[in-house]
Amino acid sequence: MSKVFISHSSRDNAQAIALRDFLVAEGWSDLFLDLDPERGIAAGERWERALNEAARRCEAVLFLISQAWLSSRWCLNEMNLARRLNKRLFGLVIEEGLSIADLPPDVTSTWQLVNLAAGRDHRQFRVTLPVIGEEVHVTYSQEGLSRLKSGLQKAGLGASFFAWPPDEDPKRAPYRGLRPLEAEDAGIFFGREGPVVEAIDRLRGIKNAAPPRLFVILGASGAGKSSFMRAGLLPRLGRDDAAFLPLPAIRPERAALWGETGLLDALARAFEAAHLKIPRGDLREAINGGAAPLKTKLKALAAQKAQIDDTDRARCLPAVVISIDQGEELFLAEAEAEARPFLNLLRELLLSDDPETIAVFTIRSDNYERLQSAQELEGLHQETMSLPPMPKGAYAEVIRGPIRRLEGTGRALKIDDNLVEAILADIEEGGAKDALPLLAFTLERLYEEYHAAGHLKLGQYEKLGRIKGSIEAAVACAFKAADVDVRIPREAQARLTLLHRGLIPWLAGIDPDTGAPRRRVARLSEIPADSRPLIDLLVEQRLLSTDVSKETGETTIEPAHEALLRQWGLLQGWLADDAGFLTVLDGIKRASRDWAANAKAATWLSHSGERLKAADGLQERPDLAANLEPADHDYLAACRAAELAAAEKDRASVRFRKRMQVAVTVLMAATIIGLAGIIKKEWIGEQVHWYGTARPYLAKNFMPRVLSEDKERELKPLESFQECVHGRCPEMVALPAGTFVMGSPDGKTPVIGLDGKPEAGPIPKAEEGRGDDEGPRHRVKIGRFAIGKYAVTWAEWDECVALGGCPADVAATYGKGREPVINVPWHYAKQYAAWLTLMTGKEYRLLSEAEFEYAARAGSQTAFSFGDDPKQLCEYGNFADLSLRELARRQNATIQTSDICDDGNGTTAKVGSYKANALGLFDMHGNVFSWTEDCYEGSYESAPTDGKAYTTEGCSLRVLRGGSWSSNPQNLRAAYRLRNATGIRYTSLGFRLARTLLPPST
Repeated sequence: MSKVFISHSSRDNAQAIALRDFLVAEGWSDLFLDLDPERGIAAGERWERALNEAARRCEAVLFLISQAWLSSRWCLNEMNLARRLNKRLFGLVIEEGLSIADLPPDVTSTWQLVNLAAGRDHRQFRVTLPVIGEEVHVTYSQEGLSRLKSGLQKAGLGASFFAWPPDEDPKRAPYRGLRPLEAEDAGIFFGREGPVVEAIDRLRGIKNAAPPRLFVILGASGAGKSSFMRAGLLPRLGRDDAAFLPLPAIRPERAALWGETGLLDALARAFEAAHLKIPRGDLREAINGGAAPLKTKLKALAAQKAQIDDTDRARCLPAVVISIDQGEELFLAEAEAEARPFLNLLRELLLSDDPETIAVFTIRSDNYERLQSAQELEGLHQETMSLPPMPKGAYAEVIRGPIRRLEGTGRALKIDDNLVEAILADIEEGGAKDALPLLAFTLERLYEEYHAAGHLKLGQYEKLGRIKGSIEAAVACAFKAADVDVRIPREAQARLTLLHRGLIPWLAGIDPDTGAPRRRVARLSEIPADSRPLIDLLVEQRLLSTDVSKETGETTIEPAHEALLRQWGLLQGWLADDAGFLTVLDGIKRASRDWAANAKAATWLSHSGERLKAADGLQERPDLAANLEPADHDYLAACRAAELAAAEKDRASVRFRKRMQVAVTVLMAATIIGLAGIIKKEWIGEQVHWYGTARPYLAKNFMPRVLSEDKERELKPLESFQECVHGRCPEMVALPAGTFVMGSPDGKTPVIGLDGKPEAGPIPKAEEGRGDDEGPRHRVKIGRFAIGKYAVTWAEWDECVALGGCPADVAATYGKGREPVINVPWHYAKQYAAWLTLMTGKEYRLLSEAEFEYAARAGSQTAFSFGDDPKQLCEYGNFADLSLRELARRQNATIQTSDICDDGNGTTAKVGSYKANALGLFDMHGNVFSWTEDCYEGSYESAPTDGKAYTTEGCSLRVLRGGSWSSNPQNLRAAYRLRNATGIRYTSLGFRLARTLLPPST
């Protein structure tokens, strides 16, 4: 990656080469000069494209300004490109007689200018011009060169430009483990140079735009978002102090305003760093007062940083950057009390200038929808940047870079090449998921255990369990240390019980919306006392981390990284087992807070019936029930009281009916008939509806087309049928029985056969974009069944609604008619299938996961039914492409999209708009996700092999398949699995039906 780009006129080739020689001698070897055979454009490259690409990748652009440069259309194009890309610009005057006053205003107003032609102390360079080989002497001002060097050092983004180790922590470890790198670690932040440059360029562009200014960095858990923000982006923004004033990062945890790492703490630290003595009480008052008084404080801070007085114009102030790390924590139930006022305050700060304010979030990609749809930020344009997994080629620098910073110190360290190669091979084998946190954790343990000898070796790495076993090895060390602690029982099962109780739900839980594991921050005092000795041992192994509040002295504790919840098999299994209870627990706490926030109104008592039974069932797990607070118990008590009142009302109604039944026995027959009509009004209404409406409708629209038993047995493979007239129900396609391999390859595990044993044969490479829950691959036997040719449409759903068979509260956000129905929760889809079963007398149902994948693969074993090339998706499915990007732009929204096609459909498309797969089925890749019957399980270890759905009692997460109009290509793969709570409603969720078929005629 070229860090410095030199723009010059061809008439100034000698001056450009002289400047290059100076920069290389001073350590800037990573630069781009079009004349340089090593650092410029290689023979055969297209000049314009190569120049443009280099300009995009660089950190700073140096313009050699002369009359020839000012007259060159090409040089001016380079200047405009650099401006458009929001680059850091340096103007170097190289021609005597050309003063800064002679330059255009748009150059002098925004550039950092250095005069290399003026001055008394000159330095001469002897350069050889390429091609002609002529030697030329070039003279530059020594003072100007010194100013240029100082400016480039200050603007430098590379780790080497940041002092490390910090003066206040001279023995700081070069590897930080599962903890995020902080600002003090900017000097050992390696591997993300390109994204850092992109983010800074984007923020310069955002700063120059009108308010509001909101920038969101999206990435999967384990992508390194926190370190990217804290050690990468913010310290480098701080170097451009004329443009940016970044506050210390806010981490919401439970308290986004007043917490240990909340807004108040960030402000206090920023004012202290600026040597402004403002009491925390004054800052607290300003926050409580809203945006106006807080803006006044921020303006004073920016003015102090810029070293200007009140008479200067506001435009001279740097933009205040408010950064929120781990933004998903704002949407936790326990964080809601402070999250909402924080977001409301942030909104008001962003809507106006004086000073300019920029908000920068990091948030997990699977949680971004919550931020995007947050009511407090409604109407604010959000510009997003995706932080993908670290490129494989960058991991070597993550390993070697920090060790280079120890060279020449008393802690110099050598690392063997074969150790680095072994680590890189393990990363390659394990795939991208959690590779970065596992690497960081392994390197920290390796350093702590063996750095004293000054040499890290392969054998040491193997003793620690390598990357794959590093977490399990650390847990084993903790358990070994437990052997000598008299407070900890020696029996293995007793230890596991204590550990389980100490971790869940205090430190680990389940996100009720996504079903994914999530870490939690707890007060140490909340952890059960008998579990704390074991918890302390996990802290010693750096699997958990603690912090102490400066104000209260209270200790908080949390998992060091969310990867721990996915990579520690024991904890992962516990979370899977407890998922149902944890979802119930979270639901109680959310409902309790809503009830309290709405004056404890009875209308906010949302637990009744089966949901209240599930809440009461939490008492079966006293370890989890202990997490309920007094307010939660009050809420449940109110729900029970409301339930009892409703039951008593029902009993009173029953008693009344019985009294009426006794009374009517002494009345005339006519009176009896009249009273019966009153007493059994509901039952009579149902009968009237059935005989007067539903039954005639069934006889007219379904009975003529319902397959007889003989016709059903005679159905040929891929033959279609429709058991209603006028398209009032789904068209179905008969699929033959067969076997197939379910799941995606991971590059190392063989297929598990129907007999439960690994099958012989070659193992394909890991499928790009696969998830950990898509394996192990296993063979499944599918029986004969029929599947909907299309997803269920609005027209078909509306028929059910009109007949009273389906709920009428499904919002038609997009489309009608032949577009797929959306916003349908799982139990509504089940209700539609039950209605169709009633109409036809045949079993209609939701598909099992296995049936859906069997149909989606259509006989293939590739990522998609047509092969592995996602570019062909444009022909087969509706997904997040350029049409959606354009729609989002018009609506001032931001969404991740693909550039591979533009099909004209920004949201849902009419069913059948794209090519069918080999089985004649449409939209098996995209348009809408389809609910399935299966409960979600994190792997296929327990999956049925007969094609039936995997179900467990009381499961709250069901599987969706197929991808949607808002999905990226990798989420349209045949093996991709999405899980969601059964009550969720999204514009991307619909369903497709199956119909059970009789065996064929023999």
